[in-house]
Amino acid sequence: MSNLPPTDRELSDIQTTILPALDQDILDVDSDAAVTTARLALESFEQERDALKDIKQNYENIISTRRRIPPEIWSEIFLYGHFLESLDRSEVLHWPSRTIWQLSQVCQTWRNLAFSLHSCWSSIVLKFPLLRSVSERDVELLAFVLERSHQHLLDITFIRNSVEDLPFLRRMREKVFAESYRWQTARVVDYHVELSDLPYAPLRGRMPQLEVLYLRTVRGLGSDNAVISAFKDCPRLVTVVLTGADPRMVELPVKQITCLCLDDQLRADYFRAYVDLVGRCPLLESLRVDVNEGTPDPLLHALTLPYLRDLKVIYPNLLDSLTLPRLEVAALDASFSFPYPDTLYAFYCLIRRSRCASNLTELRLIQVPLTLHPSDPHLLLSILSQTTELATLQLWASVLDSEQYLPDRWSRTQIIEVMKALEVVPGHRVAFLPRLVSLDIDVTGHTDMDHIPYLQPYNDFVAMLKARYAGNDSEVGLSTLERFHFGLRSDFDMARRSENKVPSIQEGVFNDYETSVLRGLAEDGMFLNIHFEGVLG
Repeated sequence: MSNLPPTDRELSDIQTTILPALDQDILDVDSDAAVTTARLALESFEQERDALKDIKQNYENIISTRRRIPPEIWSEIFLYGHFLESLDRSEVLHWPSRTIWQLSQVCQTWRNLAFSLHSCWSSIVLKFPLLRSVSERDVELLAFVLERSHQHLLDITFIRNSVEDLPFLRRMREKVFAESYRWQTARVVDYHVELSDLPYAPLRGRMPQLEVLYLRTVRGLGSDNAVISAFKDCPRLVTVVLTGADPRMVELPVKQITCLCLDDQLRADYFRAYVDLVGRCPLLESLRVDVNEGTPDPLLHALTLPYLRDLKVIYPNLLDSLTLPRLEVAALDASFSFPYPDTLYAFYCLIRRSRCASNLTELRLIQVPLTLHPSDPHLLLSILSQTTELATLQLWASVLDSEQYLPDRWSRTQIIEVMKALEVVPGHRVAFLPRLVSLDIDVTGHTDMDHIPYLQPYNDFVAMLKARYAGNDSEVGLSTLERFHFGLRSDFDMARRSENKVPSIQEGVFNDYETSVLRGLAEDGMFLNIHFEGVLG
């Protein structure tokens, strides 16, 4: 063979003689009986092999681990998948999560199992208007979901973006309203429309199982100023969350409410009304007040809440007005609020006035200025010295000089005092935080090694952790410190501060012996996270 073009004679011979002859030879081979027999035999063998593989797969399916998983375990898996999807409802639908629909289409067994999990069909979101057109099929689908939920208590969410009331939407709302006797949680969210009693008035007296109510509005009450009374007669309503709604215009069964959350990022002028509402709830056990900036009215009347156990408040004047003899959990969180410089002192006065320091089991101070107070230069240490039963302590402080965060040159000094007070003297009974189980300290505003005396001298720090982790010593009366996080950061980042879930020990800070002791504690089960971000290196 050559790459040279053929001559005219060669071209003629190939076209007229050689190629036809080869075509005939190929045809003779294809028509040969032996070749045909071999081809048919091969196809038969391949079909038999495929059939055997299918039989083998069927037997493997029979003995697979999946078949041995009991329905109860599959139920937990389905419920967990449903729960994960329910955490993110950016696409608001009027039926349950897509997860449970998809699982019900895998096989008959899974379909029956999915349909038997009534709780997965009991969470319903209705958005008016929907992001797409509504049809008769949507009404039928909603009816199917309600049927699948059987008599399980319902979690209902209404989101209104306009006053539009189309026939199909009206029918869907009526179907859900007809099941109000088994509502357990109701979320009413009104965007771009004024809050009004009119859409919900038919529900009054028809929600005997309702326990949790979320009421949120952006534009405030309607121009008719009609009081919303739909939720007044709910004999089991104990938890109420109000955002943007004037509490004077919402009738609630205040005598039975035990959990109240007042979260308003827009209307600071409602503050006094919020406080008045708190005073009308004598059985409160949990209270959260978070109003965006503004200067709340300093002339608040004294409030005694004898059953309150859980408190999240940042405003000094509100803390000054409260007496809480049973307080157990306190969170002073200024992450997204103005960091009032008197908050810590107001809390100090509260626990002294209420005589509740020995009840406290959890204290979280987040971005609260640890400023020096004229009455007590060791304010933080004075507070913690009284909390003998404190099990969880979280201190997130900032020493940034900026317009957003007040300069706090006393934070470092007070936190160092706390670290030193945690030391354990062998043979002596521990007087400072003897029940401490979890300690989380995070400080922002450091840029070099000069600020690491929080952990100096290191050998005392390591000895403290070792002694605290040993715990359960009747001689010193010490609980086991199970979790310890300490972080220094050069800048404030709430997202990164929240990522304290992975144990790690900063390299280059401790000597070999100290590092080996810390790693030994971690291997024994203690959660250790010591990290200096933007400080070393």
